[in-house]
Amino acid sequence: MRSRGFMFLGILLILFGLLALVSNLTGIELGSFCFPAGLILLGLWVLVRPKMVKDGSAVEFNLLGEFKRSGGWTVRPVEIWSGVGEVKLDFSQAEVPPGETHLHIYSLVGDIVLRPGTNMGLQLTANGMVNSIKWMGAKQDNFLNTVQLATPEFSQTERKLLVEVTALVGDIKVIPPGDLG
Repeated sequence: MRSRGFMFLGILLILFGLLALVSNLTGIELGSFCFPAGLILLGLWVLVRPKMVKDGSAVEFNLLGEFKRSGGWTVRPVEIWSGVGEVKLDFSQAEVPPGETHLHIYSLVGDIVLRPGTNMGLQLTANGMVNSIKWMGAKQDNFLNTVQLATPEFSQTERKLLVEVTALVGDIKVIPPGDLG
């Protein structure tokens, strides 16, 4: 099953393709109208999006720069939106509640660094146009592909982190617990 983020990316690519095709066939420059209209719709979507998030989930929005959590922090369901920048989540000293905790990271261009703790399982689902994933020392490059990886003990652990990353262009790095990375 494909994620919402990957479906959104696919629809966006199809719309851009159709816009370019209609412009080429008719000779009418539709981009001068559609670009401002697209910006207006994107702005409205950003304003309305927090109301669409599931109850209990927080929304963090950062257009440029770094989003970082480390040390002793409490993990809660969250959607992290990053335009261009880096998202660093260190769970090694974090308080993770029992059960499944869902984290969604949406990024246009950026680096995502995750460091799981020793007492939890991590499942990563990565979607995007171009992603490079470094998972516990192994590297994998992907183009328009969904990748799902999990720590070996994921299904047996009491505390589970389910992290879904949707990035147009992303470099995703999962650092093994105890590694200085």
